[in-house]
Amino acid sequence: MEIERKWLISTERIPFSLAECEKVHIDQAYVSFSPTIRIRDVDHGRKYILTVKTRAAGFDPELAKNEYETEITADEYRQLMDIARGRVIRKTRYILKGDDGLIYETDVFEDEFSGLAYMEIEFPDNDSAASFPDPDWVECDVTYCPEYKNSALAKYGMPALRYKRKEN
Repeated sequence: MEIERKWLISTERIPFSLAECEKVHIDQAYVSFSPTIRIRDVDHGRKYILTVKTRAAGFDPELAKNEYETEITADEYRQLMDIARGRVIRKTRYILKGDDGLIYETDVFEDEFSGLAYMEIEFPDNDSAASFPDPDWVECDVTYCPEYKNSALAKYGMPALRYKRKEN
């Protein structure tokens, strides 16, 4: 199960150096939007991943998802790309382990999504996710904004960036 929150960010306000983070390049496409079936090319063919996400019974449907991932071959990836729907999302993910033990993943998007950046954190449970304060440097929490889901980006394109930076 994945319990995750997502924040829209400005890369100019990140309080840590992305150059010091582990990073991976991801090309991501969707075979299905309902249920969510996603394929990823990680680091230009280093590995290929198939992911299926479904609702987690008894949990907040925007916060928690059942997630099944498996590695697939390059040939399987190419076959699935032939039936993929929507846009391919290209991004670089920067991974930082916080002093709090949580993993902070910063996605900086490319191509038609250039200028868009998210920070995501996975939590061990709903209570931890709900009680986690918004970092003071983020633009806003978009966990509950469906237009900011990666599947929505693939299906509909860039959302209207209607959220403004929090005033400190």
